[in-house]
Amino acid sequence: MFNKLIVAATALLASTMVVDATMAPSYPSPGTVWNTGQQYTITWADDGTAPSIASGWKNFKIDFMTGDNDNQTFLTNVASNLDGATLTSFTWTAPSVSPQSAIYFFMFSNNAGQMAWTTRFGITNDGKLVAPQFASQPNGAKIPWGNGQLASAVSNTTASASASSAPSSSVAPSAASSAASSGAAASASSSTTTKANSAGITRPLTAGVAIAAVAAGLLI
Repeated sequence: MFNKLIVAATALLASTMVVDATMAPSYPSPGTVWNTGQQYTITWADDGTAPSIASGWKNFKIDFMTGDNDNQTFLTNVASNLDGATLTSFTWTAPSVSPQSAIYFFMFSNNAGQMAWTTRFGITNDGKLVAPQFASQPNGAKIPWGNGQLASAVSNTTASASASSAPSSSVAPSAASSAASSGAAASASSSTTTKANSAGITRPLTAGVAIAAVAAGLLI
């Protein structure tokens, strides 16, 4: 009986870890710089794995974030109740931020607790960016980052079903920019911080995975 429970827990763990790879944010991409007050289109695509965005991301949100890979800080919600079956982009007005540096990114999360990230990008109001505050992550990875904040009120705009460009990231952001976390971003306060699991796992553990992992650990 114990062996059967271990097999079941392992199967649940494996099946759950596959489902968060379908959302692939594609813009902002590496090297992107936005100008404060101008509108830009955030885009995403299906990365081709199962389940599709149409079925796995029927209700998701986009949050504007900053911080390091393991401690991501929520700044503001960009959009909520988005439907991956009908939308591939969302137009948003670049906010005023401080510092003006390439230390900002978007985190996508659905109601199943799955997440995906854009790369880090810069926002400026004078065409100039300052260097990120830190050249390396707290864990030593050579990925520049910093902590930013909003310097003005944010204006949300519209979603559309326009075609998106080829995805640059499907799960966790990579070296030029990205952020990885295991917790969902908070949506209530600009001071809220999301912590990643200590192992630096780039895919967050969902409730099903956690249950399976605990079950397997207890029975082995």
